[in-house]
Amino acid sequence: MKKFDALLSTFLLLGISVTSYGQGLYDGFTPKKNTLSITTSFARSEYEKFYLGKTKQNAVPVHEKINQNIYSLYAKYGITDRFSAIVSIPFIDATNTSNQADPVNGLTSISELQDISLALKFNAHKFQFKKGDLNIITGITAVIPTGYEPNGILSIGNGGFGFDIKAGLHLNTNAGFFSTIFAGYNLRGNADNNLTPGGDFGVPNAFTTTGKIGYASSFIYVEAWADYYNSEEGVDIGTPSFKGNFPETDVDYKSVGVTVYKNIIPKLGIGVGYGKVIDGRNIGESSTYSVSLTYNVL
Repeated sequence: MKKFDALLSTFLLLGISVTSYGQGLYDGFTPKKNTLSITTSFARSEYEKFYLGKTKQNAVPVHEKINQNIYSLYAKYGITDRFSAIVSIPFIDATNTSNQADPVNGLTSISELQDISLALKFNAHKFQFKKGDLNIITGITAVIPTGYEPNGILSIGNGGFGFDIKAGLHLNTNAGFFSTIFAGYNLRGNADNNLTPGGDFGVPNAFTTTGKIGYASSFIYVEAWADYYNSEEGVDIGTPSFKGNFPETDVDYKSVGVTVYKNIIPKLGIGVGYGKVIDGRNIGESSTYSVSLTYNVL
């Protein structure tokens, strides 16, 4: 497993005013002390069907179809054998196919840095068994927006500074099979309204869960995953309560995907991934394809 201490990081932008980092930022494996890995990735996300409230629409209002190119830099460092630090920086290029301006922010495309994430992950305890081990994993992430305009259908995030708290279990067998489950709470502050100064948005907090099953060996790493995101509050787009403030909407979704990672040489590996939103609320039904390179520096 030493070759797979640094795993593929897949960043999935999953529609309007919400980004899911649950699948990519955390895994159940803990890097060794003083090891550093850096991952660069490219993901292509697109959607033309959109959940207006809970009702699926066959086209995105005004935009018809939205395409997103997501370029990401991800680094993971083992502070100790049980405690690690993670940094992720995504740059997102979002465009539509209608060539019409977003009715809220007047844009037909956005190309900016998105939310920078700084995380600490801790393997709180390991239960050792004859045929494997069970790990208790905890983590906290600071989410720092970079000043993009959060309001609009085309926006690349909700713009709210926040903290994500996660805890989970990771079961790893001696044969290489593993399963992981995380539960978390995303706490968000207000988002700046760059269009109307003084009219900041209240971004809803959210509950999240992530599950994974897979196989990891010195030859290959394969996993299947599922994410669930549920806003604690918010309004539905198109209802009388909706005032055109997209960061304040009630966003829920279920998404599934797969990830495959293979070492090319001892210090360099390549990964590919696919993810899809299969159900949602006030979100695009996106499909995302990704590819990445991971270099084990130390």
